[in-house]
Amino acid sequence: MPELPDVLTVAEAATVLRIGRTAAYQLARQYLATSGVQGLPVRRVGRQLRVPKDLLEAWLGTALHAPAAPSASDPASGPRTRSTRQRSQTDAQLKLIAND
Repeated sequence: MPELPDVLTVAEAATVLRIGRTAAYQLARQYLATSGVQGLPVRRVGRQLRVPKDLLEAWLGTALHAPAAPSASDPASGPRTRSTRQRSQTDAQLKLIAND
């Protein structure tokens, strides 16, 4: 299993925490607004937000591990494809065709 970097982006932290990106940014803004009392621990690096791994582990109270890479045999992990099934025509479409 790959090791997590010492500093994560907010989106990477969201993936590790298994929460949405928007929720992670809301928690990060809460942390900044409360001077670190509540929310996801972040640090500003220029105009960007970064999540130090050690602060994240302290916040959670446990060591973090990189998420496992999805296996090639897992169909849910692959890219989504469009269905090639033909769609049936609705009654309204059939009436329009019959009136032509």
